[in-house]
Amino acid sequence: MGSNTTFFKYQPPSKKEEKTTPELVTVVSLKSEAEARGNKKKYWLVRETPGEMFELQEINSSHVPTGPIKLVSSEEFSSDYSLELDYWHQEVRPGMDTLDKTVQRGESHRAQGELYSAEMEYAGALEVDEGNVRATFGLGLTYLDKGDIEKAQEVFSKVLQLKSAFKVEHKHMFNDFGISMRKSGMYKEALQYYNRGVDLDSEDENLYFNIARTHFEAGDWENCFRYLTMCLEKNRGVEEARKFSFYIIKKSTSDDDMLREFGSAEVGTKLRSDILSLLRKMQVAAGVELDEAIEKTHQIRDRMIAIEEEERHLREIEKDLYNLDENNK
Repeated sequence: MGSNTTFFKYQPPSKKEEKTTPELVTVVSLKSEAEARGNKKKYWLVRETPGEMFELQEINSSHVPTGPIKLVSSEEFSSDYSLELDYWHQEVRPGMDTLDKTVQRGESHRAQGELYSAEMEYAGALEVDEGNVRATFGLGLTYLDKGDIEKAQEVFSKVLQLKSAFKVEHKHMFNDFGISMRKSGMYKEALQYYNRGVDLDSEDENLYFNIARTHFEAGDWENCFRYLTMCLEKNRGVEEARKFSFYIIKKSTSDDDMLREFGSAEVGTKLRSDILSLLRKMQVAAGVELDEAIEKTHQIRDRMIAIEEEERHLREIEKDLYNLDENNK
């Protein structure tokens, strides 16, 4: 058990994301004369949402939307705001297109292993829009690829504070973060991001698979079994999850070191009982008949008890030998 395992070659497939981004409408400004007479007129990008509501996001000095989003009703939108079609077509739309192309170049450079170029593109995008989710994720992943863990952690902390990051369409980014952090041995951080992904979509079985794998590599058998079971309960058709389950069961019947980790005297019989219960449940989730799962679990339990008895006997022998040596001095 460890990060150097060669058991896994599976990468969960990327599901085609359903379009959840609201339909873009235009750019507006306040009708208020007081607002218009200010030193600097404010503009907002508008996105229509279901339920006759509108999302407004302020346009910054680089002509791109950034910062927090506020919701207004259709009545408020009609009464308080004016369309700014010229500003939208002449400034905002070109600005957003340029920003998107910058982020795309960063993603392309990173995919080709050109990490310094990727870093420059992402940094340039963040100068225009410091809250850009794709650029922030990309920069963090680039730092990980470079092995700059300290800078990566700074970016990851920033992501957790970005309210705009917590949307369903970004769940794959949290998953990608988790994968990269797991590969870097950052298990705690990886689990943070996988769990954020689960918060966004609790039905995505691939997230549960990746959480189970992270616990596996971190040495946490109990949570490995728990999340692998959850993955299979969501979708028994994840073949690699089933293979993983069968691998664990086969290994647990023959690997005494693994069984010592399951139920050593140091952790006591309660954990042993919990582990066995999870093992049985995991087998059933993978498609094993209940009677067969119970029988296999009993075999594993008997071997765990035997190992404990063997180790207790060895400790007694060592104690007797120690006392004998002391008496002969």
